Amino acid sequence: MSKSNTRAIDVRKQHSMSPGETLRLCIKGVKHRLLRSMLTLAVVVLAVAFFMFLLSESMFQRATGLGVQAETKHERLSQQRLTRFLSPATEAVTVRRLADAWKAQDAEQLDEFAAVASLDRERIDALAAEARREIEYAAWLDAIPAGKRTVLIRKTSGRAALAFVIADLDGFRSRLKPMIDIKVPGGLAAFESFLSRYPEYQQATAALNAAWNAKVAQASAALAEAKAGGAQDDADWIVDAPDDAAERWRAAIAALGFSFDAPALALMREQLRASRECAEVYKALNTRQIREAWMREYQENTPSTAEQKIPRLAEPRAAKIFEGVFDAELLKRVAVKTRYEQKLTSLERRLAFVTSQNGGFLGLNGRQVFLLAISFVVCMVGIANAMLMSITERFREIATMKCLGATDTYILMQFMMEAGMQGFCGGLLGVVIGFAIAAVRGFAAFGSHLAAYWPWADLAASGVVSLLAGVLLAILASVQPSWSASRMAPMEAMRVE
Repeated sequence: MSKSNTRAIDVRKQHSMSPGETLRLCIKGVKHRLLRSMLTLAVVVLAVAFFMFLLSESMFQRATGLGVQAETKHERLSQQRLTRFLSPATEAVTVRRLADAWKAQDAEQLDEFAAVASLDRERIDALAAEARREIEYAAWLDAIPAGKRTVLIRKTSGRAALAFVIADLDGFRSRLKPMIDIKVPGGLAAFESFLSRYPEYQQATAALNAAWNAKVAQASAALAEAKAGGAQDDADWIVDAPDDAAERWRAAIAALGFSFDAPALALMREQLRASRECAEVYKALNTRQIREAWMREYQENTPSTAEQKIPRLAEPRAAKIFEGVFDAELLKRVAVKTRYEQKLTSLERRLAFVTSQNGGFLGLNGRQVFLLAISFVVCMVGIANAMLMSITERFREIATMKCLGATDTYILMQFMMEAGMQGFCGGLLGVVIGFAIAAVRGFAAFGSHLAAYWPWADLAASGVVSLLAGVLLAILASVQPSWSASRMAPMEAMRVE
């Protein structure tokens, strides 16, 4: 063949599209199939919004519950201190206090136990940890269904149940073995290990309780001495005592090992004074003279209760009724304090279950996790169906791309990138919608308490987790349709109508 009849074939290097170019191609594809893309986006939005709503609501409830719990503890602090200082404790109460201090990691209360009982802190920590285990195992035994509990431990409960198990451990083990639905917290081996230490621990808590009550007796004597034989009520004396006398009494209590500094005394006097004011107003409201005056002033046909009158104490008409008995400022303080305590009590009751839980998966309880899993499965099916229909409509496009040199990997990457992009956009929108709904419900339920304990960090983490879940959900749902499309032969794709 002559050189002049030879035709040169110019084979150039194939162009590889960059990720940026692929992203722009995906955006054009989404715009071109806007209705189908909106369907996929809507499914992702619903899934992520539901996820974000559950997470946000859980965070709101937990943050508010812990805040309310702390406020309630603060409001009851003075009365609890007086009870600790002046009232002998049973062994059960001492064990409960140790366990609660260990659970809350309350260093002040654990130090107080160590100082009052003249024990080192390590010993108190060990006893508190065992007290926590005792309460956990006793609660587990009490929670066993009645029939099986009778078989296992007869009709015993609490410490008596633990003593019963120790006395017949082999029998308990054999009776428990066929009850496969009853799970021992931490396992049977850990339970038996605790039981082996229980007699020694019980002796130690009895000694601690005796030492505590001995100091309580000395504290009661110190208060009686400070009152100089007066018959005045303890709380009234603490409120009315001169500052120097109250400080001497506080120093005597602190010398016994109790945690009681000068700011704690000031808080106690303030809280006891407020409680006394409330008690005096309640007592006055129940007198015949005030009841009749109230009915005349407010023109009531039937007398209202003291609880119904309290919110109206700040009104000028109420001040007129109590003129010469209580001043208007005192009545206003009582009204504000009572409303505050009623609100705290209501919130504490509603959030008791939330604060008693240990968190769980992302702060969700078992029911919420189950609902979330079901919703994600349904959403994955919906997204997979939308992606499958979208890919079916693009068979000729896929064939053309393959004829132009697109590889299976590139086509797979393109479709998964498109799904991830829709998951990201839908996830952002879902996070906003879910958060907004949860915030509205939270403010309606908790009001200013939610604003006071707003969980910024937890909400940010919830938003990131929800957004990533949306992207992952969309990508996982698109894997099978994208894989099928990338494996098609060009001629097979061209023949599809």
